[in-house]
Amino acid sequence: MELGKSFSISAKTCTLKYNNQEGKAAIINNEVKYVIPIYQRPYSWSDEQIRKFISDIFISFCGNDGNVIEEPMFIGTMQLSAKNSNAEQEIIDGQQRLTTLLIFLKVLKVKFPNCDELHQINLDWLSTRVNNGRQQLCLQELILSDLSSHSNNLNTYLNNAFLVFELLNEQTKDSNEEEFLFDINRFVRYLISKVYFVVIETRAGLSKTLQIFNSINTTGMDLNGGDIFKIKMYEYLKVIKGRDETAFDDISKLYESIDKYNAELKYEVTDMRGILRIYQSILIAKFDLNNILYSYSNDTFFERLFDTIFKINSWEHFNNNAANVDLSLDDIQRIIEVQYLWEKDWYRTAEDMGCYKLIEQSRYSKYADLMPIILMFQNLEYDRFEFLRLLSRVYIIYSIRFQKSIYEINNWSNELIKYIINGATYDSIIFKIKEKISDRNSHNQGFNNLDWFVSENLTENAKRKNMICSLSALLEEDYRTTDKDQIEMLKKSLFESLIDIEHLQSYRDSDGEKRLDIWKEWGENINSIGNLMILEQEINRSISNNPYEVKVDGYNKSKFSIVKNQVTKYSDWDLEKCLNRKNAEREKVLDYIFRSSQD
Repeated sequence: MELGKSFSISAKTCTLKYNNQEGKAAIINNEVKYVIPIYQRPYSWSDEQIRKFISDIFISFCGNDGNVIEEPMFIGTMQLSAKNSNAEQEIIDGQQRLTTLLIFLKVLKVKFPNCDELHQINLDWLSTRVNNGRQQLCLQELILSDLSSHSNNLNTYLNNAFLVFELLNEQTKDSNEEEFLFDINRFVRYLISKVYFVVIETRAGLSKTLQIFNSINTTGMDLNGGDIFKIKMYEYLKVIKGRDETAFDDISKLYESIDKYNAELKYEVTDMRGILRIYQSILIAKFDLNNILYSYSNDTFFERLFDTIFKINSWEHFNNNAANVDLSLDDIQRIIEVQYLWEKDWYRTAEDMGCYKLIEQSRYSKYADLMPIILMFQNLEYDRFEFLRLLSRVYIIYSIRFQKSIYEINNWSNELIKYIINGATYDSIIFKIKEKISDRNSHNQGFNNLDWFVSENLTENAKRKNMICSLSALLEEDYRTTDKDQIEMLKKSLFESLIDIEHLQSYRDSDGEKRLDIWKEWGENINSIGNLMILEQEINRSISNNPYEVKVDGYNKSKFSIVKNQVTKYSDWDLEKCLNRKNAEREKVLDYIFRSSQD
């Protein structure tokens, strides 16, 4: 259909290679190179999608009972740009399916090296410019690999190739795990001649291509906020800042930078959405935007911010200040750098580690982002750990006192972000946090009495119970240690392993006839801090609801000092001992919370 000189659309039905029917075409038999453009997301199909894709192909080839039927298969629509002077076409939509087919062909070539049809198929017809070339390096690593060994890594192409290898083995074995006669030549011929695409070719400039890309998103393409930001940021740089199309290179370098840092640390620390979450807070503070925007998801925030800047729509809470927001790639790159600076060295002592983990456990976990923010706007060395320890106390106190996140602390935290970003001195920032911590008496006014909530009826609220018991356990360890191995052990065992909160006197005693008497005698003390402690889940499940004297054998297997100390101090257990422990535990926790971070 002709829409004008600058914009046209055509459609055709394609197979991978053989397609002699009138009006149809082939994907890899026409000397075209397919390019995944810079504004696309990385290849990201997961286990579930790969399994379904491979299963569907084999069901279409041989049915559910293994009898070859070679039923034609339609795998969806691909959207391509017009062919350029280098015989290249950009993939606007369909890269996940097309890339997976390339991976499938690679695995078949390795598994069946004597197949003539496969031998004639090269794998150089697809390339990617995503993340400034890093994705292409991963794709090339797959193409050159012999797939002889597999170790989990960050190369999705290779990981999925090994998954396809496993699925292929499953499909070519019978129920007795024996190889059956599999006609590879017939299967490959089917794959490249009876698996169909509808290919839509669009002739348009880059800006129009991006409009089409957005339209695809509204009709079901699985894009996330990081993808949309990439496109919108390009439009911003071109329209507002007067940049040319090379702006995509600079945007892509941001994504490449995240990939590089993830690869260095050997796990996915963050992605662009995580970085944009921090950038959102910075923009709100820097340009004095409405505080309610802190509560917006970063997808919604940036979508509406760009609408405001481009004068597309007028959204509530986006005032004149929002229209004047100045976006900067340099600021985003700096956020990426401080995020990884923090991640590489986010604790000096076990206490620092515990404080950060307790912020993550708290009702205010989103304010863990204050750590990269303080690093970005304050030239700190180890002072940042003082900031971390004090900040954690604020969130511990208010997570204990109140059953849910409260406006007062969210508002205070948002104002703290503005205070940090707008040039406050480090000493004044610390003073502001200490002022919020205040003293013990100030938190024992009215109904939300901190002393009571630390020690009584902990099982009423799981978050409060877990935070208090985790902090109590940490304080029994050598939490001032700087030994990295010891800190890692504590991090994994205390905050990352399966743990339970153990009733020393079982709430549901194994002797059912005693339960009513126990509940009558103990009352609410059975759920107090005096009768609760952290315990490995495996141990807790093994000792069940036995009497204390029986459970001691299980306690002796625990790694936690608080459990070992309990066994050493108490050979038996009763209400009087529970009350003594309750007072001691309450004072231990509260003494830590209100103690100066400098002692």
